[in-house]
Amino acid sequence: MASELAPLVLGLGGVTCGGKTTVANYLKGQLPKDSLAVIHQDDYYWPEDSSHWNNDGTDNWDELAAFDMDKLIKDVKEKISQKFHYIIIEGIMLYEDTRLEELIDRKYFFILPYEECKNRRVLRAYEPPEPYPEYFDVMYWPVYQQQLELFTHRADIKLVDSTNIIEAIQDAILADIQ
Repeated sequence: MASELAPLVLGLGGVTCGGKTTVANYLKGQLPKDSLAVIHQDDYYWPEDSSHWNNDGTDNWDELAAFDMDKLIKDVKEKISQKFHYIIIEGIMLYEDTRLEELIDRKYFFILPYEECKNRRVLRAYEPPEPYPEYFDVMYWPVYQQQLELFTHRADIKLVDSTNIIEAIQDAILADIQ
């Protein structure tokens, strides 16, 4: 458990459709509400018409440049200063920006095999919708493969097999942080 002086900052990162938001919402329901803050990286996407990303003419919502990381990091630091016991950050690109990664005490990286990930993603409705049918294969999956190479062998990141039953994943992470 986090000390009275510093919160425990959790990172739920990794694969799209892997259960990160579901786990964050579960933890939100299990931990004292007045001592918990949840930050969803999806809330920090640049607007579609932003000049901050998309400079190559592609619509890639699954890369670090798609997020306003300065604002996300500012908000995390603000939550840390507010003396929460737990801060949960969830999203697909948590460990690519070292400024954010340095703020995270416990790092979890959710993984899925290709077919399961693609099947789950097809079932999800995105707004805006994916720009073309091959988006997953052309844009998302190569980025995730790079993440696997970077993060799956690090001792400070716990891998979460998202093919496991979600309740088991939730209970394991809750037990790990208490």
